[in-house]
Amino acid sequence: MNESTLPLARRAALLGAAGAATLAALPGAAQANGVPPQRGPMPPRFHRLKVGDVEVTTLLDGAMQGTNANIQNFFPDSTPAEIAPLRERAFAIEAGLHQPVGAYLLNTGRNLALIDCGGHSSFIPTTGQTLAALRASGYTPEQVDTVLLTHIHPEHALGLSYDGTTRNFPNAEVVVTQIDHQFWTDPAMESRVPQGQRFIEAARRAIRPYPGRIRTVEMRQGLEVIPGVFLEPAPGHTPGHVSFRVTSQNQSILIWGDIAHQMVIQLARPRWRVGVDVDSAMGVESRVRTLTMLAEERILMGGVHVPWPGFGRIIRDGEGFLYVPRPAQFA
Repeated sequence: MNESTLPLARRAALLGAAGAATLAALPGAAQANGVPPQRGPMPPRFHRLKVGDVEVTTLLDGAMQGTNANIQNFFPDSTPAEIAPLRERAFAIEAGLHQPVGAYLLNTGRNLALIDCGGHSSFIPTTGQTLAALRASGYTPEQVDTVLLTHIHPEHALGLSYDGTTRNFPNAEVVVTQIDHQFWTDPAMESRVPQGQRFIEAARRAIRPYPGRIRTVEMRQGLEVIPGVFLEPAPGHTPGHVSFRVTSQNQSILIWGDIAHQMVIQLARPRWRVGVDVDSAMGVESRVRTLTMLAEERILMGGVHVPWPGFGRIIRDGEGFLYVPRPAQFA
């Protein structure tokens, strides 16, 4: 018996079931109670603004989540009694220390450059969205001609290559300080890495597919690494850790790597050491110097772990500082 010979009521029931199945599969289809289904994970995210003639686009790579047990290791100078009001001040609801991970795309008109390039889920499961965000923003990895690394930590550099073989940015030159490159590639330096062999292997995996495409530079104040982008030394977190100042038409933005991971805590207590810094005393010096400069010059800033959408300014607040986010603007 084929469909055309079925009783009319039976045929209507079959057609109704098929139609319902098709409707349920359509975007925006309602559930049985009339409420549309939940949408699940967020799509790739980006946000952009202009600094003079330079288009700066933040790309959200993901986030990092620590545990409560790790807070004391991360901030060895802190006590639970001191940490609690700072977390409450930020309305922190996550267990442990949570921070976003991002990257910054610069279209200067002469270069399409990335400052850092995110991580990968093989190292931190909640990272690895930079390539998707880059494409969503209207660009492709093949168009990126330069990747400027603040340092070679996994959530800043693993976006270069997920497997240690494939270049995710096949036409890019990678720029990093000679000091940081040596720190992560010289076996004699391995004992100085606080995070151990796992971080060392990740750093080497990230840069391995770029032989002949890595330009190591002197860690020198004001060094112009590409036209309009200048190096700002910030050693301590790693020996060759830097920030980058982008300048155009008398406007500037400073983009840092890991001057601060926790904006509320570290800006309120900028002289607290960080347990994952290679040289924690030097890290404090770099943090205080950078925050002081930003507060005095009142220029725009961004950073890999700065709350989304990743732009703001720094102002003084007693013995510490405050982060004032720049709200998303579309004109």
